[in-house]
Amino acid sequence: MAARPAFSQQQWVGINYGLMLLSVLLGFGVLIALWSSHHFLNQSQDVWLRSHHLWIMRSCVGLLALVVFAALFLLPLFWLPVTQGIGFYSAITAASMGGLATLWLIYRSVKGLLYWSKGKVIY
Repeated sequence: MAARPAFSQQQWVGINYGLMLLSVLLGFGVLIALWSSHHFLNQSQDVWLRSHHLWIMRSCVGLLALVVFAALFLLPLFWLPVTQGIGFYSAITAASMGGLATLWLIYRSVKGLLYWSKGKVIY
């Protein structure tokens, strides 16, 4: 007799959305959600679950790209103090980009959760 999986595909999608929202506070949940959605993408037979896995993967990769882009604005702070013009504007830009990335992740997570709770396809 085959062992029954601990969680269904639908529950894994909900767990991944929870990890995405948790990563706003802790930071590492995005990587786990990205790996989990990639792992379960080809295992799900339902189109709506596959669309949610793809949505989660795109959200996680987009967030990581935004974070790397925001980190590039912190590079001038290694040789310029924050009190000088370019260093100050660089720090403000990096903080703004980080805030926008956080808001973007929250938006994508909440929208995905709303569609997931209704059983709808998301693109």
